[in-house]
Amino acid sequence: MQVITRINLDLSYLHSVSGGDASFEKMLLTSAVADIQINIDNLKKAWQEENAIDAGTAAHTLKSVMTIAGLRQLENFCKRIDTTFRNGIFRSEEYPAYSAIIDGWMEAKPKLEELVAAY
Repeated sequence: MQVITRINLDLSYLHSVSGGDASFEKMLLTSAVADIQINIDNLKKAWQEENAIDAGTAAHTLKSVMTIAGLRQLENFCKRIDTTFRNGIFRSEEYPAYSAIIDGWMEAKPKLEELVAAY
C-alpha cells in the first residue's frame, strides 16, 4: 500500500477545463473543496458504521472531485475503496486507503483554501 508523505496539487486538469479563466477556476475549486468535505464526512460516517455501500458511494463521488482539486494521489485511494466496496461487503483491511484519504485531505484542505483565497 502506497503511503502519502506529502500532498502535491496537480492542477493541470483544472487548467485544461477552465481554458485559463481564473474566475471559473476559483468557482470550481471553491465548489470542489465544499464537495470534498461533505463526502469526506460521509466516508467517515460510513467507515464508522462499517457501511460498505455508503463508503463506496462517498469514495466514488470523491474520485472526480479529487481530480478537479488536483489531488490525484487521493483520487487513486478513492478508486480503490470504490472498487473494493462495490459488492457491498465492508473490508476493514482497506483501512490504509481510507486513512490515506482522510489524512491527505487534512493536509490538502488548507492548501486549497489558501489557493482559492489567492485568486
